[in-house]
Amino acid sequence: MAERGQAMKKLISALIVSLLLAGCSYRSDDIKDNGVWVPVPIEESVMGYNNIGGKIYWGYIVGVDFTENENVCADIETFRVCKGSEYAKDKHHVYYPQDEVCFDGLDCGGIIAEKMILKGANPRRFRYIKDGYAVSGNQMYLNGKKIEWNDSIIQKGDKR
Repeated sequence: MAERGQAMKKLISALIVSLLLAGCSYRSDDIKDNGVWVPVPIEESVMGYNNIGGKIYWGYIVGVDFTENENVCADIETFRVCKGSEYAKDKHHVYYPQDEVCFDGLDCGGIIAEKMILKGANPRRFRYIKDGYAVSGNQMYLNGKKIEWNDSIIQKGDKR
């Protein structure tokens, strides 16, 4: 009788574990990434991301150098920019310019962003859909802002 009770406990434990694992799927895992992710070569710029001496900065500054405050602090080896958008990612974070400000006041010699890391976005699960829409895990974004999930944005052909 004791053996039967042990077998039943094992069966229940296995069922619970499988249910927990099944609940760990994310919506973005079934969505095709339509982004073309490219590195930023040294001394070049892609979509506002500038590689200066092996460090990534975001902004458009005319006649003035970036300061260390504008350094995105990205992992240069894994950093990629999604062509046609301002999304970027490395192995640690997803980036998007937020809280853009005019660099030097009145005549606006350029634009920088005060925040770059897209909170809640997981780079391994991040997928660019199109037209500024992206997903990560169970979150949906439009131009770097979290929005309510909307299945109609994801075209049927975009699913894997």
